[in-house]
Amino acid sequence: MKFSLIFYVVGNFLKYFGFLMLVPAVISTIYRDNELFAFLTTSLVIIVTGYVLEIINSDSSKIKELKRQEAFLIAALCWILACLFGSLPYILLDVFSHPVDAVFESFSGYTTTGATVLAEIESLPHGILFYRSFTQWLGGMGIIILAIAILPRLSVGGMQLMGLEAPGPATEKLTPRISETAKKLWSVYVVMSVVCFVLLLISGLSVFDSITTAFSTLATGGFSVKNASIAGFNSGWVELIVMFFMLLSGLNYVLLYYFFTGRKFNIFKSSELRFFFLLIGVFTAFIVFDLIVNHLMGFMDALRYSSFQVLSIITTSGFHTSEFDHWPNFAIFMIFTLMFIGACAGSTSGSIKSLRILILIKKGYREINMLIKPRAVLPVRIDKHSVDKDVISSVTSYFLLFIFIFVVSILIISFAENISILGAISASAAAITNVGPGFAEVGASQNYGFLSGFTKIYLCFLMLLGRLELYTILVLFTPLFWKK
Repeated sequence: MKFSLIFYVVGNFLKYFGFLMLVPAVISTIYRDNELFAFLTTSLVIIVTGYVLEIINSDSSKIKELKRQEAFLIAALCWILACLFGSLPYILLDVFSHPVDAVFESFSGYTTTGATVLAEIESLPHGILFYRSFTQWLGGMGIIILAIAILPRLSVGGMQLMGLEAPGPATEKLTPRISETAKKLWSVYVVMSVVCFVLLLISGLSVFDSITTAFSTLATGGFSVKNASIAGFNSGWVELIVMFFMLLSGLNYVLLYYFFTGRKFNIFKSSELRFFFLLIGVFTAFIVFDLIVNHLMGFMDALRYSSFQVLSIITTSGFHTSEFDHWPNFAIFMIFTLMFIGACAGSTSGSIKSLRILILIKKGYREINMLIKPRAVLPVRIDKHSVDKDVISSVTSYFLLFIFIFVVSILIISFAENISILGAISASAAAITNVGPGFAEVGASQNYGFLSGFTKIYLCFLMLLGRLELYTILVLFTPLFWKK
């Protein structure tokens, strides 16, 4: 493993990443929030660090090939350093009393988790509010994919890097050149963000509220400029717009690109997409029924709040228009189940993903039929194509590992904190699935500020683990990874 090459590429990434910190600096200047120094300092520190790493390791600039081990380490380092450097504005501006809180907020932002340690949001300056949403927007499509799109140096090992960051069982290329694929995916992301911003502006939100909400919505992140999340806008139109774009962001961006460019590709022929819509419909119907039976609200209100919450949780956005953690137990169980499903592969959402769940269901159905006809050849099919046995094995392993880490995390949090079992379960689930809000002590109207520093750091680890699909981080802890 060529560490000089790794640090050269990471330095190249940081050099350009630092310039992105100038965007919130501009917003801070416009609103005169006296935060310019913090963002300029952060930008300078990141850029200088990047240049230093490049200069020290300049001998590796001519190496044209990345090994898989090197790609893993580059992806992990880029994400970790982005999150750590991303905490600097919070620290410099004394937004939090402890640096761990700043790190937690940064990890939650870039991994699009949406968990927060802030009790009061609306009193924060515009620059910081914008920055919180901006971190989610950058992390939504993926900072590695962004780096591949703008850095020619990364296009050589780009497919390996993109495969480590892109959510889902497989990574699909739109063009032979991976850098062009990254640009096209980001172009769809940017256009949808602009359209969402315009519609929110038309609905009556201010320019600032529109752009920050659009950022978090397209990233399926969940950070809001209101204490009460989307409910704070008190607008049915805003809820509908956010729901529509949460739904779009939960779809595979490759399919969206084909759809928006008018190619002869019927997006609705996707088995995963039909399954995703079925899940939304079924879970919404069950929760509506439960809310009505328990006399909490009428049909229209139940449909309004349950449909929003189902979309928010299954896409791992984490927005809320109601304190869903106070709903009846059955509805809470439905919401909790949705946390582990996630939206489509290739979307900006987190969690296990609908495609993996669909493959597992079809695998289970095949196993039942195999008991009846042991010698029959019964392939698992997705979109009329047989799924390779290695893919099925990988999906099964991923699911079991995901659940195992979730269970172990419950034990760790329960041991470290004086917290209810529901609070420990939902905190673990909300972090590793990148949903954000949970139940009980970490419910929709609560925050993570009361947790100890150790638990916050561990939750940061879970957030990163979930965002990078487990293996990218876990492989670093295996002895084989570090062997020559």
